[in-house]
Amino acid sequence: MNITLIAIGLVLALLAIFILHWTTAVISIQFFALFLAYTACVYPGAALSDGRRFWMRIEVLVSMIFLACACLAVWQSSRWLVGGYFLHGMWDWGHHTKRIETRVVSWFPPICAAFDLCVAIFIAVRY
Repeated sequence: MNITLIAIGLVLALLAIFILHWTTAVISIQFFALFLAYTACVYPGAALSDGRRFWMRIEVLVSMIFLACACLAVWQSSRWLVGGYFLHGMWDWGHHTKRIETRVVSWFPPICAAFDLCVAIFIAVRY
């Protein structure tokens, strides 16, 4: 595990948190929901370029779960974001450890996992 990549993810998360700390709760939740839905598209995109149908199906299905978490966070409770970001962090970890076989650049999963888990903790504490 590359500590530098984890540090980059944490710095990016702290920067987003710092900026959004000065906005309203509604704007912050909407931004983090949108960002969860957006980042959930990275792995299906990688799976499409990878070309293996099994992993394409898995990645698209899982991305729909993250999209559902984002929508439910906006419509119901920010707790859906906590769960969504935590699960996405675990999904990143699966890619990093190669348990999930979609081919992605090696630097992305650790950065994204650190970002996701930091944001999940922030949302759980703040909202």
